[in-house]
Amino acid sequence: MKRFLMKFSVLLLLFGAVNALLLFAIPADGNQYLQAYNRKLSLLEQTPSPRLVFIGGSNTAFGLDSRMLSSSLGCNVVNFGLHAGIGMRYPAEDALSYVRPGDVVAFQMEYEFFFTELCNKETLPKLMAATGWRGACSLTSAEWEALLSGLPMLSLSNLKRLLLYPLRGSLDTPSASQGAFRYTADGFNEWGDEVSHWSCAGQPYHNAASGQARPVSEDFSRWLNDLLLAYEQRGAQVLLLPPCCVESCLSPSDLSAIDGALRDMGRQYAVSPDSLAVPDSLAFDTGFHLSREGVQMVTERLAHALKPLLARLRQDS
Repeated sequence: MKRFLMKFSVLLLLFGAVNALLLFAIPADGNQYLQAYNRKLSLLEQTPSPRLVFIGGSNTAFGLDSRMLSSSLGCNVVNFGLHAGIGMRYPAEDALSYVRPGDVVAFQMEYEFFFTELCNKETLPKLMAATGWRGACSLTSAEWEALLSGLPMLSLSNLKRLLLYPLRGSLDTPSASQGAFRYTADGFNEWGDEVSHWSCAGQPYHNAASGQARPVSEDFSRWLNDLLLAYEQRGAQVLLLPPCCVESCLSPSDLSAIDGALRDMGRQYAVSPDSLAVPDSLAFDTGFHLSREGVQMVTERLAHALKPLLARLRQDS
C-alpha cells in the first residue's frame, strides 16, 4: 500500500508539473477572443468624455453599432460587452475604477443573469490567461470554482496550439478568412463592437426554452443594486437596458419576474425589451448575436430612444 501511495504521489506531481508548464510556460494566445478584454480596458481608460459606456455580455458585443450611436447621440461610445461566460460581476466591478463623473453607463445584461450564475469553466480560465490573471485575488468562490475546474481544458487548448505551431507558424488563433467567421480578438473595431460577423450570412434562430415561471436570484438582485449605487457614487448616471436579442428570446414569465425585481430596487428598464428584439430571421449564430441587419435595426431604435433620455440626464447633472 505504501509503495502504491508513493507511485500515485509521483504521478500526481508529474501531472501537476505538466499542467503548470502548459498553463504558464506557453505564451497566451494573442488573438484569442477574450484578449479583446484588454483592448476594452484601454478604451475605458483613454476614451474622452462625454461618454456612453455599455457593459454587458456578448449580446452587447454583437448587437451594437457604436459608430452610429456616437454620431447620433453626440458623445463618445465604449462597448464593454464581451462574453456572458465570464459572468457579470468581474467585468462590471473591474470597469468601476475607470468611471468618471458625468459618464452614462448602460448595463445590458442577458436575461439569464437574473436567474443563474453564468461564469463558467470554459470561459473564465481563458479570460484569466488573456489578462495575465488580472484580479485573480478578488475572484468569488463561484468564480474560483469555474476557474479551477476549467484549467485542465485550458492546458489541453495550449497543448493543441503548441502542436499546431509547425503548421500555423504562430501560437495565436488565425484570423478568419473573408466571408467566414471565427471568434477572435481582431474581430472588434475601435469602439469595442464585434464587426467581423457583419460580412457573414446570418441564419434564423428560434429559442425553444419553456416559459415556466422562476424566481430572480436574490443574491444577484442585491449585488446589482449595490453595483448601481457604487457607480452612482462615483458620479456616473446609470441606465438599465434589455439585451439585444431575437423575439423568441423574450419570455413573458422571465420578463415579469425581472420587472418585479427591478421595481423592488426602485429601478426599471430605460426602454422596453421588445424595442431591442428583432425577428428570429435576423440572428447571426445565437438568439443574442444579431446579424448586421439586426444590429442596424437595434442601433437605430436605441439611438432614437436614448437621444431625449440623454438630453434629460445632461440637464439634471
